[in-house]
Amino acid sequence: MNTMTKDSQADIIRLTEAAVEAAELGQWDAVAHYYDARGALLAVMQQPIREAGDLLRLDEQIRSRVRTAQTTLSSLLSEATATKQRLQGLHQRLAGQAVLPATVSMKA
Repeated sequence: MNTMTKDSQADIIRLTEAAVEAAELGQWDAVAHYYDARGALLAVMQQPIREAGDLLRLDEQIRSRVRTAQTTLSSLLSEATATKQRLQGLHQRLAGQAVLPATVSMKA
């Protein structure tokens, strides 16, 4: 294996590890950037990756983070929808009350 292949494989591992770190921080644009760069290196690789098992383990860590983020976002969206519906109901009730005439007592 030549030095270029060794360096490329090391870069692929480094990019994947950086993607894992970015995923842990919720920096999804950075994750996409690292995966794009890794994909470009993988596309020109002449030989199989020796550390393929390591890459798969790192990829699974990222998939796990993605699933956690998706679950969290789904929960937050559901909460936001429920809050919006409660606010709309409150707004409708308040708008209905504003139509009622106010009575003032003038007893002395």
